[in-house]
Amino acid sequence: MSSRRPPIPRTLATRPQAGTGHAPQPARHDAARLVRHTLIDFSSLPLPADVRLALAQAFWGHIGGHSDRSIASYWKSILPFARFAAESQSLRSVADLDRAMLVRYIEWLNAQRCADGRIWALTTQAAVYGALRQLLRWLERCRPDLITSIDYPFSPFPNKAAARASRSTLSGRQLRAILQACEDEIAQMRTARESAARQRAADADKPGTLGWILEQIDQRHGGIIPDWRTTQASGNFWLQKAVRRYGGAKQLAPLLYPRAVSLLPYYLAILIHTAGNPEAIADLTRDCLQPLPLLDDRELLVWFKARASRIQRRTFDRADAFGPPALVRDILAWNERLIPLTPPPQRNRLFVFKGQFTVNAMSIITVHHQLGAFCDRHGLPHFAPASIRPSVLSCFYRASGDLLRTKAVANHASVATTVRYVQTPLVEAQNRSRIADLQGAFIEHIEGRSGPSQTRCDAAPEPSPPPRGRGVTLFGFDCKDPFAGIAPGTRQGDLCVNFMGCFTCPNAVITPDPMSLARLLQARDHLRAAAATLYPARWEVLYAPQLRILEEDILPRFGSRELDAGQRLQAQLPPLPDLR
Repeated sequence: MSSRRPPIPRTLATRPQAGTGHAPQPARHDAARLVRHTLIDFSSLPLPADVRLALAQAFWGHIGGHSDRSIASYWKSILPFARFAAESQSLRSVADLDRAMLVRYIEWLNAQRCADGRIWALTTQAAVYGALRQLLRWLERCRPDLITSIDYPFSPFPNKAAARASRSTLSGRQLRAILQACEDEIAQMRTARESAARQRAADADKPGTLGWILEQIDQRHGGIIPDWRTTQASGNFWLQKAVRRYGGAKQLAPLLYPRAVSLLPYYLAILIHTAGNPEAIADLTRDCLQPLPLLDDRELLVWFKARASRIQRRTFDRADAFGPPALVRDILAWNERLIPLTPPPQRNRLFVFKGQFTVNAMSIITVHHQLGAFCDRHGLPHFAPASIRPSVLSCFYRASGDLLRTKAVANHASVATTVRYVQTPLVEAQNRSRIADLQGAFIEHIEGRSGPSQTRCDAAPEPSPPPRGRGVTLFGFDCKDPFAGIAPGTRQGDLCVNFMGCFTCPNAVITPDPMSLARLLQARDHLRAAAATLYPARWEVLYAPQLRILEEDILPRFGSRELDAGQRLQAQLPPLPDLR
């Protein structure tokens, strides 16, 4: 009988035991780290040692939790600061990280030029400066022992938003053409897969047929077409010949699993339907579809926008064959066999495809590589994925005219962000056209050119004939329709009881010319003077409301220059009749 195993001591040591050797030292903050294909090595920067360590600690403490693309982007924004420190020789220790150094850095950024001789754009300068500023602010909060509070320069890059190039947008017709091209390719791929499934069911036991080849690939190689090295190593030359007989791996692969070119129309269609950000839609996860308990005919598409650190949501009809829910279910069933071969960090991604040698998840770089050929196949103008979101939002705003609904479609937290998206040249031209039409209709109505169907002051019906000439109130403002019956105690068709005397009527038209303002000021002074002579109860009932509206509502709408111009003309006006 074997001896009993001695028990394992489970007492945790409260202090390090002597003679156990040297404990492993923790890695330095400035040690090199590989993020995807970018090597981030603060120890290689030409900076003082304490500055390198401080910036590295702030970088990984503040930026380390971001996405890989964001980390690589921040690293590229830190490199110009290292170049500035090497050229200026003004940074000797952490103590030199102060306002004076930042001012010199801003001046240095203003002098930088591109390879073609152009000065860096204000947005580029602001992004590079902002990356360093975030690290310094992190050090102020978390390492106050290293640097003191810094008085940052105020608005070092003014009007950087105005200097940003306007968003290139696509018209509604171009978006529909792109969506139609995506649906055509998706329909062709669906038909091919359905036909292959029928052939596998009918010809799986007939050697040499397409269904038999697909069945053999499934049984012998896990549903993945082996490359030529694997085929030669295993001696399956018959499989290599059979694959070539049916067009090669490029023709047979889409019948089993997606390739990058196969997923592109799915990606573009979902991007257009959701009006989402290109990076966020490319990072869709496999659990992005969620049911709506109260709406069985609709499904919720959920994705994470890393730049805003917010969850985005849109609902779609689940019965639409080319809607996002149906497209997502297609992809889930199509690339299911690729998930075990996907790198672990990407196994939860939706757009997983088989490349020439490896299985990978779609990225924006993959989209850019495939987009040109897609446009050429369908005769479409070349476009960037980033132009789809503003194009869809501006088209929706032009069709609906509702900024709040556009904000809901865009999943924006602020309406101001939505305004920046929809302020395209086409929308601005449409707004100017609408304003011009409204102004023209208003002027036509005032000048009497609007048509015979509208009632004018000098064409009122009997038995209450209007006065001769223009219909002008006591204080000199045109009355649009004294027979509208708006004033209390009057009926439609009868002359207003306050005609020629009430400028507070909704039908009163007040023009901003100096003479009209002079009449307003004269009326205000006249009403104030009447308060001292009239019986208080009568003045309070008849004239005090008019004075309050004049002082609190009408006059504050005009600027000081307009009021001064009207006050200079006030002496030229004839006196107003006494109020009784």
